[in-house]
Amino acid sequence: MGRLLLVVVVLLTACAAAAAPRTASVSPSPATATPQASPTPSRSAFLAVVGGPKNSSVSLVASDGTVVATAAVDLAPFRMHALMSWTSASRTRLYYLNAGSEVRFLAPDGTSGSVTRIALGASEQAGFAVSPDDARIAVAIFSYTFAPGPPATATYDGMRLYVEDLQGGGHHVDIFSSPTVAEFPIAWTSGRLVVAVSEWGCCKTLPLNPYHPTPYHVVDPATGTRLASLCNNSPGPEGPVEPIGAMCNHPHNAATFQHWDGSPFDVSAAVGGSPTHLSALSPDGTRVAAGEEHIQIEGGGGRIRVLSQSGYVLGWLDDVRVVIQQNNTPALSVLDLSSILVSELAPGGAYLGTFPASLT
Repeated sequence: MGRLLLVVVVLLTACAAAAAPRTASVSPSPATATPQASPTPSRSAFLAVVGGPKNSSVSLVASDGTVVATAAVDLAPFRMHALMSWTSASRTRLYYLNAGSEVRFLAPDGTSGSVTRIALGASEQAGFAVSPDDARIAVAIFSYTFAPGPPATATYDGMRLYVEDLQGGGHHVDIFSSPTVAEFPIAWTSGRLVVAVSEWGCCKTLPLNPYHPTPYHVVDPATGTRLASLCNNSPGPEGPVEPIGAMCNHPHNAATFQHWDGSPFDVSAAVGGSPTHLSALSPDGTRVAAGEEHIQIEGGGGRIRVLSQSGYVLGWLDDVRVVIQQNNTPALSVLDLSSILVSELAPGGAYLGTFPASLT
């Protein structure tokens, strides 16, 4: 589903200074500059999903920095994989894990409530994804044997993946299990389930992707049958998932691109993979935003646009706005590419994606 832009027309007014009447024998005062109103960024139709420090809260934040809705979150008692999916956006609600096992929702009007609960053992962790129509939920559960130490140690006992009705848990189907593989659902696209094939324990450094996967698998949610595999011949995807597909990282070489059915497509961007050069594919698949010393926008007819802003590119909020973390600050910001205005989203925390769902 393409992204929609909400265009807000801003009227700029100038204040005229009134001059006092002078006699002919008095020299006129020097002209003063007319004060100008500061430009104001327009607001996107999409909201940013922002997690508070250590996942202590979740918020829906407008592109101008206005917090639309927020909810406190009880921390999960056990969490070995720091990037396992704990939020999921549908077309109407944001879902999140409270205390690691209770699935709750947060709506843009601020209402919140409990939807279902995932049964977990003391050393288990869950990740989930709700379908865009709020009908189904896919859940992965990782199991561990944990010894508190000192030093604390953990071993991986395997995983299971199931799909069921969001309300009531009906039509339950177990679609995959493994004693060694570690994968969890992150999104739905065209009725299919997108799964990140990752690690059982992750991650201490800033990854190139929000879930630290190697490939993505696209599977049938009724059977678990694999329908496509993305970024197999690379170290893994780079940047968050987008409606068009995924960008595959290739260190020191140009990235490659695949649709969710596995077919390749081209983007006129020559950005190469680098551990410190975070990049993100635009929702329409025509451009790549890359950040470090200077943020660059590549593509759109082969052009390279170098901006004065610096920092990490965390993803695209819509077709004309990117979410960034500027150098030497924990703050999250939105860079509007049409006006080159920067608005702070949050003083810290983590950018977790867009609302409504970016994949449908």
